[in-house]
Amino acid sequence: MNPYFLGFILPFVASLLLTKRKSEKKRGVPVNVGGEPGCAIRNHRFERPVKTRWEGISTLAELFEQSCKQFASTPLFGTRKLIAREMVVAADGRSFEKLHLGNYEWRSYADAFKTVCNFASGLLRIGHLKDERVAIFADTRAEWQIALQACFRQNIAVVTIYASLGEGALCHSLNETEVTTVVC
Repeated sequence: MNPYFLGFILPFVASLLLTKRKSEKKRGVPVNVGGEPGCAIRNHRFERPVKTRWEGISTLAELFEQSCKQFASTPLFGTRKLIAREMVVAADGRSFEKLHLGNYEWRSYADAFKTVCNFASGLLRIGHLKDERVAIFADTRAEWQIALQACFRQNIAVVTIYASLGEGALCHSLNETEVTTVVC
């Protein structure tokens, strides 16, 4: 028998056998969650959902607050100012935009928490109600996270809308989700 043939067949057969075992491995089981129709799958090793990993923490808002207290003076968000934009032509003829950015300016956990609390209060001040939704229509950046955490703090549902969407998709997203407040 040709050794090249064996060199091809043996690894191929071994990978088929190992792949079959892997796909039969029990990873999750369907569970009835009640309420809205749909399907939920949980890890087969746990009978019930894990309550919390952190003592006394049951929401993302509480976790953020605890983190801000624990790491108050630690830098959280690093941002850089845009100094200049320039169009650069590569050797292959393609052009792309090159950004020149300044040094990082850091915002501490404590400062971010203060901003989140102010933003959350501002949402209520403008008359936003708990049952209404907020859309965040922006690139992912520090301000995006601050707006998200502020909504979590007031238990407000958030709809994220990608800033790269076209006008038609943006209108559809806003109408479909019935948001009352848009953060840009």
